[in-house]
Amino acid sequence: MNRTGIAAVMLLAAALAGCGGGTSVGGNEGEPVVVGGFLGNAFRDSSIRQSEADSALADLLKTKPGSALDAKDRQAAAMALLRALDQRTNGTSIEWQNRSSGSSGSVIAGPIYQVNNVICRDYTHVLTSGGAREQVRGSACREQDGTWRPIV
Repeated sequence: MNRTGIAAVMLLAAALAGCGGGTSVGGNEGEPVVVGGFLGNAFRDSSIRQSEADSALADLLKTKPGSALDAKDRQAAAMALLRALDQRTNGTSIEWQNRSSGSSGSVIAGPIYQVNNVICRDYTHVLTSGGAREQVRGSACREQDGTWRPIV
């Protein structure tokens, strides 16, 4: 098998490895839960820094339900957003919830497109917090280091 064939098989194996069932982050009493499969997440561990979470959720935090989110809510919402953006398929819903606060949400990313050779995606984030529900739409582009940055 030539190098191209080997590379294709390795890429296919890596892609299929990410197609398993849903994953869960958190879940212990009082910890947020993020549900959904993902491939190629720029953040390799189960949490992200608070500043990264707040940056990714800037538009969401301006809404009434968004302003009621605590730190664990914001981290779970940001992880769901990043996982949705990393999905290879369109329309996959990545859900999250924090049982201790009662906040929850879901993120769906749209098709991948390019702007000046940079990969970008639009997304819809639906949030329920404090009895209020809000839907926020946004866009993000992938940096060379693999991280997603919101377009403002």
